[in-house]
Amino acid sequence: MSNTPIHCLVVEDNLHLNRDLVFYLGTLGMQAHGVVNGEEMDRHLAAQPCDVVVLDLGLPGEDGLSIARRLGEQSDLGIVILTARGQLEDRLAGWASGAHVYLVKPAPLEEIAAVVNAVYRLSRPSEEASGPPLWTLHPLRRELTAPDGSQIPLTHRERLMLTAMAEAPEQRIPRDLVLGQDSGGAIDTLIHRLRRKLKVYGDPIRTLYGEGFIFTETLTVHSPEEG
Repeated sequence: MSNTPIHCLVVEDNLHLNRDLVFYLGTLGMQAHGVVNGEEMDRHLAAQPCDVVVLDLGLPGEDGLSIARRLGEQSDLGIVILTARGQLEDRLAGWASGAHVYLVKPAPLEEIAAVVNAVYRLSRPSEEASGPPLWTLHPLRRELTAPDGSQIPLTHRERLMLTAMAEAPEQRIPRDLVLGQDSGGAIDTLIHRLRRKLKVYGDPIRTLYGEGFIFTETLTVHSPEEG
């Protein structure tokens, strides 16, 4: 286990909360910095990459959801939304944006810090692990085994999608792939639901805009003959 401190960026326009959270994370040994909008965030990340971003949604200038979608394209960056928007539609939009965790204010500083630690562990593979994360699809059982050994039940359509990814060159599939009667928007919906299901285990599916989708980690199909 590495002793390298977690680099955390707090994007929050409430200056009191920003300062309190940065100070508290610092007392836990993290390298924490605070900015108040997306423009300052971009400048900071360009100069100093970080591990986890704690992101408010109601920011001046670019909205936090737009920022989360941009950050979500960086597979090794943890995203924690921390916002006063607690309605169901807001939470669903937050999860869909690519965030790893959605917290509603007020949240205790201790809980926020614990979430930052958990998201960091999730988004950064262990240095003790050998080789890339391995996912195993069991088509007959309709299950997917995550790298940590967890068994994830699949629907029929999810199984078909993962089988297509495993069998495609470089595990890339086009958006116009047809699964039974599904194509286009139905495929987008299927991918969205599958990403939500796998997010807690590492979120290995990425969207290739204008092209399709890719499973970014090692995905193998279990053969019944293997036992």
